[in-house]
Amino acid sequence: MADFAQIINRLAVVRTYIVDAITDMGGTADESMTFAQLSNQIYALPTGMEHVRNGYQLFKENAYMTELPATLDFRQFDSMYQMCYKCTSLTRIPQLETANVTNMMWAFYGCSALTEIDGLDTRSITSASELFHGCSSLTAIYSTLDFSNVRSQIDTTFTSCKSLVEVRFAGTINVDVAMNGCAKLSVNSLLSLLNALCENGQGLKCKIGTTNLGKLTDAQKAIAIDKGWELL
Repeated sequence: MADFAQIINRLAVVRTYIVDAITDMGGTADESMTFAQLSNQIYALPTGMEHVRNGYQLFKENAYMTELPATLDFRQFDSMYQMCYKCTSLTRIPQLETANVTNMMWAFYGCSALTEIDGLDTRSITSASELFHGCSSLTAIYSTLDFSNVRSQIDTTFTSCKSLVEVRFAGTINVDVAMNGCAKLSVNSLLSLLNALCENGQGLKCKIGTTNLGKLTDAQKAIAIDKGWELL
């Protein structure tokens, strides 16, 4: 009986994966369906990018895609985990309606040809780990980034973003943040970051690096220091 119980448990896990996959692709499925019924739902899945409901590893390691399909409806997405991981030919991200996305970890990791991002709604994400890591050609993010709900450190979000000049922040940053690898940041970008740091930041660190520190006056540095942050 124990062996049958293990098989039943494994089949239940498989059923859950199938149900999630069908719904992510715009189909209808639930846990009450038999495997035969789920198979019929797979055959009935709508085709076309407009029916995709999740960005989980959607274009991972696609080395040929230069732009995102215009038919994607990001309003339905709740995850962009590794969506464009190492899409090394991707050059620009348009304005995306991503208000419901809670997971953007690794979304644009290694997109070395990406130069500009028109807009991302980051208000709902809880982790920004590796989000733009390795975007070495990225010069500007034109929408404001709101990391108010991010609970993990923002220490690898901008790693190797050595070309980044313009980025704006909204909301409140409540965790350690590191942008010391972004030596070309404009003063306005740096001030936007410092102004977004939370009050009572004792014990928290904001690393912007020696080059960026040299761009700021003592009064500007005091924006972070007076909040209790360690500015490095």
